[in-house]
Amino acid sequence: MAYHISEPDFETSPFTGMTRAHWVDSALFLMDGVFRHITGLDEPIVIPKQSEVSYPQPDDPPHRFMAAEFEGLARTFMAAAPVIAERPEAMSNGICLRDYYARQIVQATDPQSPRYVGSISEFTKEYGKMQYQQTVEGGALVVGLMQCREQIWDRYSESEQRQVAALLSDYAHSQTIGHNWRFFNVLMLTFLKINGFEIDEAILTDHLQHLMAQYSGDGWYNDSPCYDFYNPWGYHFYGPLWCRWYGYEHEPELAGIIEQRNREFIVNWPRFYSRDGKQLMWGRSLVYRFGCSAALGAHFLMEDPVLDPGFARRIASANMLQFITRDDLYVNGVPCLGYYGPFDPLIQFYSCAASPFWIAKIFVALSLPKDSPFWTARESEGFWPELGNRTETVELEGPGIQIINRGDTGTTEILTGKVPQPMPYYNQLSFNSDFCYEDEGAAGSNPVNYSVRDEITQGFRLPLSIGFNRFENGVFYRMLDMKAGGGANSMLDYVVNKGPERIDLADIIVPGGVIRVDRVRLPLSNQLHLGHYALPHLEGRAASIQSGKAGGFQTLEAAISGRKVAMTAVHGWEGLKAAVHTGKNAEAVESTVIYADRTVEEDYAGMEVLISVLLHRLDEGAWTEDELMPIQSYKIQPWAPSGQPCGVRLELKDGRTFDIDFGDVEGNLR
Repeated sequence: MAYHISEPDFETSPFTGMTRAHWVDSALFLMDGVFRHITGLDEPIVIPKQSEVSYPQPDDPPHRFMAAEFEGLARTFMAAAPVIAERPEAMSNGICLRDYYARQIVQATDPQSPRYVGSISEFTKEYGKMQYQQTVEGGALVVGLMQCREQIWDRYSESEQRQVAALLSDYAHSQTIGHNWRFFNVLMLTFLKINGFEIDEAILTDHLQHLMAQYSGDGWYNDSPCYDFYNPWGYHFYGPLWCRWYGYEHEPELAGIIEQRNREFIVNWPRFYSRDGKQLMWGRSLVYRFGCSAALGAHFLMEDPVLDPGFARRIASANMLQFITRDDLYVNGVPCLGYYGPFDPLIQFYSCAASPFWIAKIFVALSLPKDSPFWTARESEGFWPELGNRTETVELEGPGIQIINRGDTGTTEILTGKVPQPMPYYNQLSFNSDFCYEDEGAAGSNPVNYSVRDEITQGFRLPLSIGFNRFENGVFYRMLDMKAGGGANSMLDYVVNKGPERIDLADIIVPGGVIRVDRVRLPLSNQLHLGHYALPHLEGRAASIQSGKAGGFQTLEAAISGRKVAMTAVHGWEGLKAAVHTGKNAEAVESTVIYADRTVEEDYAGMEVLISVLLHRLDEGAWTEDELMPIQSYKIQPWAPSGQPCGVRLELKDGRTFDIDFGDVEGNLR
């Protein structure tokens, strides 16, 4: 069932073999999976429900069922539209794609049709004023209509155009959400305007102003409240589209602002992928997968692109192949609600069976002409050859992110510092392109995070949030808020719980991993775990475990084929352990996590410092003792130079020295 590259071109694309024609083929391949269930022009795209977690639920109001059907139409249209533009007579399961979508769009916007997807004005009267999913799908619809404008929109009669425009206008002028959703309204309003329909200019201006006001620096926008993939598949997808459709010609000042911010973003975006083009598993909406590469093609809609086009296409093609070449991606012929295979922990309340087709945003690159450098340039590896075997970091203070590119393994990691979310796919201590996300568990041993258990809650809990402190002298300072959830932020609960519960983090990047020097501020007696990256039991084979010593310090290693992790407990930890988890990992039913453990029996036992070394590699080779224990010496300082308790002076075996001082941590937090 998986996609297979036919006649790869390794001259133009020496790393992936993918050319523009293969991109069109892959879009059509995805359409074939959808249309295997459709036998006629009047049959809607209703993708069978895959999970009880997804919407619509049986007792949902009718507008939710309408939205799910609209998602099936609008999101698959973003994959079909470039195929229609390229090959107007393209067929799938004996049905002409152009004729099918042209007919279905008219039916979806006709109040007299059983395929009508509803107006927000009508929903508001019946259910109240709120945001409706139809706003999102209206934005997707106009992206598709613009991409194959000649083949569908221009062929509509005047009355059909007015009908479609009337529903789009209803969506565009209705309530939205004050984050990336505003761009759906912007695109619909702009589509209407350039096609001669009247709009409320003040509303369009308001949306654009508020979107631009969310800018944080380094090319990143705060998506109220998070930084995540909604930057590449949202702000840096819709922004270039708007500039190309309208902004460059009619609002050049704003288009220039969007382009400058896009440049600031795009120069570092390739660093978020591994050398072979794998993406990070980070943030919400991960069922959208390689939609995050939409920004790479969209960048070349800008008038003055700065990214190496061969590098951009190499990443985007590889990121697409990361998924579409896997058999387990598909359920009922279409990309499933999961990451590789089905995985319920990734399903949000706004996810339905058609939601994964947000991946189709990547095909915006097919709106670039055939002679665009994005298509003609020879694939390259960008900065990776120059990096060699070195490890390099890039610090982005705007979103509070440190990027780590490891030349020896080709792995990319990020550390995030501005995370106001308790979900583990946001608040892990780090994200790695070669180690998938795993869901949290109350038994502790949670991967890539601290887990605490005390008298406040049942079981172990993860941090509520991560705060950004600063980058300084090779150290990334952050803070974990370990308060209990629910009403734990009330003043009464604050007093009962004896004050703040925090862990101050100091990350020092070393070859193959990180040295953690963390200060614990937990006033209650507690048990604390620190987990490493999870290892999936691929094909049912468990990870091997090996304990040992390095420089007199306890070590623990775990390995599966092609992946290996190690921990060294340097200071403050009582022991290292391994746990097997079931139903938590995105790659396999079972997984192994190694973790450090310690227990404090008394309240008010004083602050403590925990020092550990966490390493990973992509082979089954052996670490040297100096790699497992890269610290030559360390000294705990009762009072750091800033006046903070519990400073640490570290001397590494490579000659570097670090003075860990959390400084004005409370005043610097963002």
